[in-house]
Amino acid sequence: MRKPDNITYWLNDKPPRQISLVLAIQQFSFLAVYLVVTPLFARTLQLTHEQSLQLISATLLASAVGVLLQSLGRWGVGSGFFCPLQTTSSTFSALTMAKVMGGIQACFGAMAIIGLSQVVFGFIFSRLRSIFSIQVAGISVMLIGLGLGHNGLKLIMEPRLGQEATSADAIICVLTLGTMIACNVWSSGYLRLFSAFIGLGVGIGASFWLDPMTDADWILFYDTPIFMLPQPMNIGWSVHPDSILPLLVTGLFLALHGFGAVIAAQRFNDADWKRPDMTQVRQGVVAEGLTNIISSFLNGIPITSSGGAVSLAAATGCTSRYLAYWLAGIMTLLAFMPRVIIFWEMLPESVMGSAMIFLACFTTMAGLQIIASRLLDNRKILTVGIGLLLGISYEPLRDLILKTAPDALEPLLFSGVAFGVMAAVMLSGMFRVGDHTRRRRTFDALHSSLSELTEFLERQGKSWGARSEVVRRAEFATWQAFEILTEHEMVDMREKAAKTIEVETIFTEFSFTVILRYYGITVPLAMHPPTHEQLLHSEHAVLQMAGYMLRRLADRVDIHVNNMNTCEMRLTFND
Repeated sequence: MRKPDNITYWLNDKPPRQISLVLAIQQFSFLAVYLVVTPLFARTLQLTHEQSLQLISATLLASAVGVLLQSLGRWGVGSGFFCPLQTTSSTFSALTMAKVMGGIQACFGAMAIIGLSQVVFGFIFSRLRSIFSIQVAGISVMLIGLGLGHNGLKLIMEPRLGQEATSADAIICVLTLGTMIACNVWSSGYLRLFSAFIGLGVGIGASFWLDPMTDADWILFYDTPIFMLPQPMNIGWSVHPDSILPLLVTGLFLALHGFGAVIAAQRFNDADWKRPDMTQVRQGVVAEGLTNIISSFLNGIPITSSGGAVSLAAATGCTSRYLAYWLAGIMTLLAFMPRVIIFWEMLPESVMGSAMIFLACFTTMAGLQIIASRLLDNRKILTVGIGLLLGISYEPLRDLILKTAPDALEPLLFSGVAFGVMAAVMLSGMFRVGDHTRRRRTFDALHSSLSELTEFLERQGKSWGARSEVVRRAEFATWQAFEILTEHEMVDMREKAAKTIEVETIFTEFSFTVILRYYGITVPLAMHPPTHEQLLHSEHAVLQMAGYMLRRLADRVDIHVNNMNTCEMRLTFND
């Protein structure tokens, strides 16, 4: 791993206490917008106001545990990155179904099933590396960013539970987003680190001036206790057998969402990022699943890895895992202070919507860079195109999709991210049929051209999704080997000889290999270049220099000869 230029405090850096505290508050300020999901879920379950507060407290405590598990990365649990968790309304359909089947206590049992299924899917992901490819990872990250942007615009354009946006909302949005952009683009140091926090502060101040809270809001605020001891609601805990299948599907989609968030964290923390580390992905998804199991016993609601919080850390330049301790401490403290949470929920949606738009830009671009980092053939173009199309179209067409789809498929229509990624995974698996990891072609040693060889290697690189840099190196080195074999008469050119060179390409997750087979003699692979005197006086010095340069062009060169005088030159290029 190499530290990106835009990161001030990297993974294992320890920021000063004052900076860590403000950055943690900044992170919580963003995550708090998702806490509005909790009272909505409480209304669905028909809970009292006191039970709703207990639901918020339990969810905060579970989130604190989750961010610690993610950042620690110990004993096979946690990705090792700063990857906070947030609440999500995407599980409502499955939990409501569980409530209808088994009562309110079945909702909390359903959360445990969701968490357990996430743990299982985390291990499955690491086994199916070829299906969960770079393109699927890029789609996941990109759809998370587009989803953030869509939700942000929706909060701005449809504030106050469906009321029309006013000029005050537009002014608040411009001030909040403009401040974030100005601090992030035209400043450095502390202003850039706290750009989101400063923007939120400006937005809150503008909202008090332009769109003050109503008397009903203040009554609710003062009726909420300042301190409250969190405790389980003692509603009960059960599992209804008929709800298990929808819950497993819900666990799969939450695991896919976590997959994208961990990939985003990897991408933001490594300037030389090339491919997903599936071990970290597995551990991150397992940590998320265990957190949901804990939340079920605390009587909280399901939570999932926050791609937006990961993007916020990268955008402000602090991805240190030490930030997790401060964030967990703030979440734990505020779990005892429900009045603070109620105050944050009363703020105008245009403030939080602006923050989401700001973070969506970084996440979407990271996903686009991941997709564009590899060569694409028609199979991968279709995988990416259909996955993105379905993911982007889900929110605008959600009501139509849910209305026309059979009831049995409703659990599958989970969210735009999960819907698009699921389609991409299915296409990626389907397109594996007939996509071989080895290809061979025979070239005429005397009449083959550079364009023929380049076309063959580039076609294989696109088919396997190799990085363009690696394929270009392979093309240049292979043609150099061709010229060495032909110009120095290494290939048997007798009348009855084959006079051909067979080229075979092999692609694995970590290397691109080109094998040249021919009848003739081997190329001497020199460890050191010849001296000036040797080049002037020795006939073999030029060939020695050619063999030395071939070693420099490829990461590894091996030559074998069998009893039939068939030579095999293997050029390996690390991906």
